[in-house]
Amino acid sequence: MSDTRMQFTGGPFGTVAADQASLVPPHLSGKVFYVNANAGGADDVETPWPDVDGVVCFDTLQGAIDATVGGRGDTIYVKRGGEAVTSTVLFNKSGIRVITQRQGMSPQFRGEYSSIYSTTITDGPVAQILDPCYIEGLGFYGADATTSFYGGAALLIGGEATAEPYGVHLFQCRFGKWGLDNSKGIAIEGSSDCLIEECYFEGVGADFTNGIYVQGACANLEVRNCRFRDCDYAIAHGAFAGGGPHCIYTGNIVCGADSIFLDTNSNAAVGIICGNFFNADQAAGYAMDISVADTETLGLACAGNFYGTEETGAT
Repeated sequence: MSDTRMQFTGGPFGTVAADQASLVPPHLSGKVFYVNANAGGADDVETPWPDVDGVVCFDTLQGAIDATVGGRGDTIYVKRGGEAVTSTVLFNKSGIRVITQRQGMSPQFRGEYSSIYSTTITDGPVAQILDPCYIEGLGFYGADATTSFYGGAALLIGGEATAEPYGVHLFQCRFGKWGLDNSKGIAIEGSSDCLIEECYFEGVGADFTNGIYVQGACANLEVRNCRFRDCDYAIAHGAFAGGGPHCIYTGNIVCGADSIFLDTNSNAAVGIICGNFFNADQAAGYAMDISVADTETLGLACAGNFYGTEETGAT
């Protein structure tokens, strides 16, 4: 950001220069809010950022979310720094955008510097998404020790035994274990038309059981261009309602000595697995919990994937 205070403002189509803000029709513009969870701390490096006032700038992400109005297209900018939370952060305003401060670093590391985390919430997620929203560059780290179904996740999408929320988009977010007790990065219970794109899952200190776990009334799930490292299974399926999840898993990379891409749990599922890069072959227990041929009998079509120990080309 520039040395000129508040040079940029947000609009429905992205961040624009303040002197161009008048070009955005007022009836299309949502309001802009800010988060500085480390005001006065080491991460509070001088930038053109408003002071924490509880009106425009907040010291908690939940405070900023609560100030937004659903459906207005509001944007929240999160300043560098981790926020320790003691209760689950609820993304419960439709259509908001949450974007972390950009730094001169790789996208996969951005979420190490801008995050919400907890070492005290041991029976629930750090965050739960209940309405459609866009989240960019945020890290999620939790200590939920629950192991049943979708428990143990840093971030829960849905969880209300419905097909909602619709239209969630996660972009370049980071999910690390940090040696804590959570077993999953993301759990999805329900939801429709969810896009998880260029996100990073890393079992630091110990493997994740699952990078992503999904079950329930889920439809049109797309996981695209994500990286999974040190996850027992990158993605795991539970039981689906209504013939879901109608998934597309594409462009993902799985690495780690014992990391497997998909645990089907032998559940019927509809979807396409294409263009992924695995570090193991097609036999059961390597790229997936069952062989590629058996995966297809469940309803998951496999095409154009690359397997680490084979030279036969994409299958």
